[in-house]
Amino acid sequence: MRMRVLPLAMTAVLLGGGVAAATTGSAGASEPAAHAAASCLGTAKNYSGTPGSGSSNAHWPGTGKWAYTTANCADINLKTNYTRTVRVCFKATGGCNAWKSAKKGVWKVIASGVKDGSGFYVQFKGVNASTGKIAY
Repeated sequence: MRMRVLPLAMTAVLLGGGVAAATTGSAGASEPAAHAAASCLGTAKNYSGTPGSGSSNAHWPGTGKWAYTTANCADINLKTNYTRTVRVCFKATGGCNAWKSAKKGVWKVIASGVKDGSGFYVQFKGVNASTGKIAY
């Protein structure tokens, strides 16, 4: 009986070591992506949008103002305090991207692959102002 316990114990130790090594390897592989996202979102700022009026949508930053992307993030990320439909408009092109749904309390990439120093503003569908966090 003792002879059977020892091989089983050795197998368990070997399997346990293999699992630990596999776990460590996979965590290390995803670390740079996780670190980049954490660094970007770690620079997030609170925002408070300007309400729209009549048929004009709410937006951030204020009327006639632009925010400028930084080297902190490759994307423009938004976390709203209430679910909103949003889009980003760019100074260089004068155009806006497609409307996207940003769910309450969840980070949403609202523009991706944006060059550093790009002027932009965020539009919120409807006249209600929006609040939350933005990282760019």
